Amino acid sequence: MGYYGQWLFISYIKSKMGILKNFSYFRFTLLTLITLNIILLNYLKMSYYSQIINLLISYGIYDFYNNVEFKVEKKVNIFKTILAFSLLIITLYRSFWLHINDNFIFLFFPLLLISLDLFFNNIFNTINNLKPILMALLFPIGKLLFIPLSIVLTPFSTLFTWITLNALGFYSVMSGQEIFFSNSGINITFSCSGAGQIIFSFTAMLIFNFCFPLKNRKFLLIQLFRTFLFTFSINIIRLFLLTIFVNTAGRVDDFSIFDYLHGGNGGLFFTFFSILISCESYKRIYFRNI
Repeated sequence: MGYYGQWLFISYIKSKMGILKNFSYFRFTLLTLITLNIILLNYLKMSYYSQIINLLISYGIYDFYNNVEFKVEKKVNIFKTILAFSLLIITLYRSFWLHINDNFIFLFFPLLLISLDLFFNNIFNTINNLKPILMALLFPIGKLLFIPLSIVLTPFSTLFTWITLNALGFYSVMSGQEIFFSNSGINITFSCSGAGQIIFSFTAMLIFNFCFPLKNRKFLLIQLFRTFLFTFSINIIRLFLLTIFVNTAGRVDDFSIFDYLHGGNGGLFFTFFSILISCESYKRIYFRNI
């Protein structure tokens, strides 16, 4: 009985080591694809927003696979392997002539993940385990929603910026998408509407929900609404400051607050604060209903 028990124990350890070995190989392949994706976006000099969203999505996908038990398929299906290898080759071949305005950039990572999943898993399990692929699809979906959301938000951003200015004693005039203050003014375009920051914050909240799901969809909708209010309000503060300091625009010999806040680096501070507040709100909802 003692020998039989030892044999069972050794067999169990060997089986577990086999699973860990397979999973380690899968994780190494996943890290390779993630690294390739990050290097590509950096090489193409994508915007800071796009690169940070890409990093956020990549971390969320890796964390998901790291915490969820992934069962590697033992029997190799020839058809599935050929399908996965063909998809990988086509994706990598198409990436040879990528440029910064090519929308295929946003589909690059989802296609890599699909081919990876097909290599290590059967088709039915791939369909049942779509969370990582859905996370990767947040990137192209966000880019697709940018213009429609900007069209909706731009007049509201203009109106609330004008109201804030006049409410705080900075008399200004609004004309369409333009706000005039002290013999100068700003034109609130799509990039200033706050749509990019809102999509960024929504992406973070959805990734949180994939990795740390809330028990009720109602709580997720509440959190998304809060995130919208936080991000929209912080963008109004940014537009308020841009209007006040618009007279500093284009300074060469001195620091320009307008140019700094209007550029990517200064704008990231406002996105950081909106993400920080949204994450704190998500944390409170999560632990309150855990």
